[in-house]
Amino acid sequence: MMTLKQKIKSSPFLARPAWFLYREVLLQRSRHPAKGRVPVFSEETRLTFSRLRTYEDFQQFSQDRVEELHDQERVESDLSPLQHKSFSISGTCALCGCDTTFKTNFDYSIRSSDGRSIPNFREHLFCVRCGLKNRLRAALQLFIQEFHPLSTQPIYITEQFGAAYRWLKGRGYAISGSEYIPGSGPFGSSPRGIRNEDLGALTWPSEMFDFVLSFDVLEHVPSVDACFSEIFRCLRPQGKLLFTAPFSPNLSKTLIRAVMQSDGSISHLMEPEYHGGNMIDAAKGTLCFRYFAWDVLPQLKEIGFSDAEAWLFWSRKLGYLGGTQIVIVAQKG
Repeated sequence: MMTLKQKIKSSPFLARPAWFLYREVLLQRSRHPAKGRVPVFSEETRLTFSRLRTYEDFQQFSQDRVEELHDQERVESDLSPLQHKSFSISGTCALCGCDTTFKTNFDYSIRSSDGRSIPNFREHLFCVRCGLKNRLRAALQLFIQEFHPLSTQPIYITEQFGAAYRWLKGRGYAISGSEYIPGSGPFGSSPRGIRNEDLGALTWPSEMFDFVLSFDVLEHVPSVDACFSEIFRCLRPQGKLLFTAPFSPNLSKTLIRAVMQSDGSISHLMEPEYHGGNMIDAAKGTLCFRYFAWDVLPQLKEIGFSDAEAWLFWSRKLGYLGGTQIVIVAQKG
C-alpha cells in the first residue's frame, strides 16, 4: 500500500506543486536554521569504526566477523514488525547527547534473505529530537568526532536545502553550501540566496576549504571524475573530503547504472533508478548513475588525494542500522 508521500510523488498533478511548496519551506529553513551546541561525545556515544582501503581488506573483514554480521542482521530483522506500518525504536542520539526515539517506516523497504520486508534503515531512523536520519547523524558524528573542525575553518557542503547544511550552520560553523539549479542563472550566482553550482565545474577559488562534505549526491552526477577533481582543487593542503553515497561493499568495481553521452542523452544500462526530489522533474526524482564500490578509493588517489579510506560501522544503540554502514574519507596532501 502506497504512503501519502509516495502517492504525491507518483502523481503528475500533485508532484510539481508539492515539490515547489516543499522547496519554499526548505529555503526558509536554510535561512533560519535552529541553533544548537556542538556535541561532545562521551564513552557511551563515541562511535567505533573500521578503516579499510581495499576490496581484499573487506573480504577479510567479513570473514573475521561472520557471527557478528549475522547477529546484526538478526537484530534488524527482529526490530521489523510484521505489519507494514510506521514504527519507532529506542536508542541514543549521539548528536543530541541523550536517549531518544528513532522513527521509521517501510518506504523503499528491502527483502531479507528469508523473504521478509526490512525497512530501509539507512534512509530512516529519524531522531525525534534533532530530526536527522540515520546516515546523516552518523556522517556528522564521524566528521566532528574524528576531525574536530574549528568554527573558523571553512567547510563546503554540496547542498543548501538539506538538513545537514542547516544543522552545521546552526552550530556556528563557517559553512558554505550550494544546489544544482539549471536555468536559474549563471553558476556561482545566488538566486534568492541559494548558490547555484555544478559540482563538475565549481566556481569556488582554488584551495578555499578545509573540508568538503557530500551526502548522497555524487551518485547523481554524470561525471564523478570531474567532481572529484574540482573538490580536490578547492581543498586546501591537508584538507579532507568526507562523503556518503550508495555503496556496494561486495563488489570490487563501481556498478554503472546509466551513462550520459556527449550529446547530453542518457544511456540506461540498468532499469532507471530515481532518488528524492528533482529541481526539473519533481515526479521522477533524480537519476542515479552509479553505486560506488571499492575502486573509488584508488580512483580518488589517481585524482591526487594522498590517502582514501572507507570507514565501516554499525550500532544498534546509536541507531546506525541497515547493515554495515560506510563513509568515504580522502585527504589532500
